[in-house]
Amino acid sequence: MIPVLVLGVLLAVGLLQLCWLLYPPAPDLVAEIDQWRRGRDVAADRAGSPAPASPLGRIARWVAEGLRSRRPELLDNLAPDLAIAGRDLQAWLSRVTLLALAFGCAPAVVMVGRRLNGHDVSLQWAPIIGLLLAAAVVVLSVKDLRTEAATAREEYVRALSIYMDLVAMSMEAGQGHAQALPAAAQIGTGRVFSEIRRTIDLAPSKGITAWVALGQLGERYRIVQLISLKSSIELANNEAARVKASLIARADTMRSARLAAEMERANKATESMRQLTLVAAMLAAIYICGPYILALRAAGG
Repeated sequence: MIPVLVLGVLLAVGLLQLCWLLYPPAPDLVAEIDQWRRGRDVAADRAGSPAPASPLGRIARWVAEGLRSRRPELLDNLAPDLAIAGRDLQAWLSRVTLLALAFGCAPAVVMVGRRLNGHDVSLQWAPIIGLLLAAAVVVLSVKDLRTEAATAREEYVRALSIYMDLVAMSMEAGQGHAQALPAAAQIGTGRVFSEIRRTIDLAPSKGITAWVALGQLGERYRIVQLISLKSSIELANNEAARVKASLIARADTMRSARLAAEMERANKATESMRQLTLVAAMLAAIYICGPYILALRAAGG
């Protein structure tokens, strides 16, 4: 009975294979195009960046290519954070890989050392602890990167709000948006104003408008305010009056948001100071009243 079932299963598998060969499924063009684009991006990255000389650099590059081919959405989510934090993907991955390897191998090294010193230590938990430590290192590294990117993004939005105030003031003084944009960028200093100034200056050479260039900068850094600014200006259809009204309204909105954020930050600082004052008062009361309480207990006991 069993040989008949085995032969039947083999015959069914053979028939399915024959049907698949005779009538192959239609190719998934979307998936093939996506795979081709990923291969092109990997080839471009290899051609544009020098080959890493160290073994750690080669391991980090192998990790980056594996993530790009299997989990591209992970790198797409990390790319804006790396860009606004001023980090290079290869250098960041090399650092994370080094820490993960160090913490992953540390339990095995420690247990082998204790084993060589004569201690009865089981080595079966070393790989599990190492994997947990390596995973924790990766998670904490990503969290630190996102925290750093969030801080840089807040500073960027604050400087962008000041830039929009300058643009609105220039337009209210009679300048058009084509003149107000570069003029306001020339006033401020710092990273944000430098990048806005460079973006606006390079926009004509790329054949795009300043709004599109600023929108691309917002997409690169994942700054919603720049992306929405580009969309609102495009809805104005380059009409001077509508562009001016849209810019002034956007500046007012960003100014209100900036003031609300500053007020919230001030309230948090005030609350922290209040809590510290309360703790200091309680410690002082304990320091003053403590000896008297101990003396009373000693006298009564």
